[in-house]
Amino acid sequence: MSGRDSRIYCLLLFLGLFCLGGAAPAWADYDVIEVPDGGTIKGQAVWKGAIPKVPPLRVFADLDACGTQVPSPVLRIDPATNGIQDVLVYVERVERGKAAEAIYRLPMGKGAAASTAQTCQFHHPVFPFVRTSQVGLINLEPVLHNPHFFTEKQASLFNLALPTPDREITTTLSRARGVGLRLQCDVHVHMNAWAAAFDHPYFAVTDSEGRFEISGIPPGSYTVMAWHSGYNIVKFNASRPVYDEPHVTRKTVTIAPRALVESQFEFPVRPVDVDWNIAGGEDRLPE
Repeated sequence: MSGRDSRIYCLLLFLGLFCLGGAAPAWADYDVIEVPDGGTIKGQAVWKGAIPKVPPLRVFADLDACGTQVPSPVLRIDPATNGIQDVLVYVERVERGKAAEAIYRLPMGKGAAASTAQTCQFHHPVFPFVRTSQVGLINLEPVLHNPHFFTEKQASLFNLALPTPDREITTTLSRARGVGLRLQCDVHVHMNAWAAAFDHPYFAVTDSEGRFEISGIPPGSYTVMAWHSGYNIVKFNASRPVYDEPHVTRKTVTIAPRALVESQFEFPVRPVDVDWNIAGGEDRLPE
């Protein structure tokens, strides 16, 4: 082999090894270990001040099944406790800890067993999952839904029509990364949500009273984030509402072995002035 051929061979070998190294999954930074002395963070997300009235959204497709309008999913507050539902609470970075769930399910619509679900809606407007796990998409209604995921750069990540009710389609969204990724139904412009793709399973979504709990956290100091979507529609894109920036707050906590840390997150993080029409932007809301 000549000197020139040898140099070319070495270069190709280097590039091959580099590509193999570059193909290593980003989630390799998270190691699954036993956490016998893990601690727990629990608490509540609460609304401070007057609760804004959020108008419903107009429906443009499948009116017989969905109705002419649906409740807006962006702000659900328990009047008894002022707890906020559907706030995403997560530990910002964990390098090692418990294993993730095998599958994270995203149901759409109201099925026979989903008594609290809304017709023609995602069950929750925020959908967190672990990137290495399966994502299960389920349409519970005899209406075509088409879940469409986007990356943080607005590139299409997953797009599939689900015409058959009660059939689960599974996939892995390993290319997703970050919080507040856009998720929509391409058939129904009123169906909009946000996805959050994590390397670790230390996250929770608040319940109807705004409460959450994250357990099995390895001892240490962490930043805990509370994320809620924007409430106000700033414009319409082909009758699809586009919301303002999310409300995000954070706290630093120290987890001792087997300890329980309680924490409360207060919203909104900035003044809220909800003032918009039903989807389409022209007609006023019915009285």
